[in-house]
Amino acid sequence: MCMEINLTANEWEIMKIIWAQQPCTLRMICDEVGKTHSWTRHAVISFLKRMESKGAIHVEEAEPVKIYTAAIEQETAIRQELGSTLARVFDDSPIMMVSYLAKSNSFTEQEIEQMIAILKDGDESDDK
Repeated sequence: MCMEINLTANEWEIMKIIWAQQPCTLRMICDEVGKTHSWTRHAVISFLKRMESKGAIHVEEAEPVKIYTAAIEQETAIRQELGSTLARVFDDSPIMMVSYLAKSNSFTEQEIEQMIAILKDGDESDDK
């Protein structure tokens, strides 16, 4: 069984970059994160060190740079995060979560049809 890795919102941002571009260098991560955040290079390094200590990423010492790769698959991380949110916020009730989402968001007809198809068939192919 996989150890649960609890990522902060900032760590999720960096993980998304790593999943999309791995293997990554610090420069690649900083360049990408710089498009949406004003984090310093040192802040990114701090996030990466925490993520490594949590077991979320692997760091390879490849002179002259370090190479960062994900130690956890994106699907696994999402499943863990959703399970944690479901337990913590919705008392482990998917019905309560879906009810909340249905009442608080406006979905297009197409989105509703896609969700119904997913619920009926378990098919997520339209989402990818």
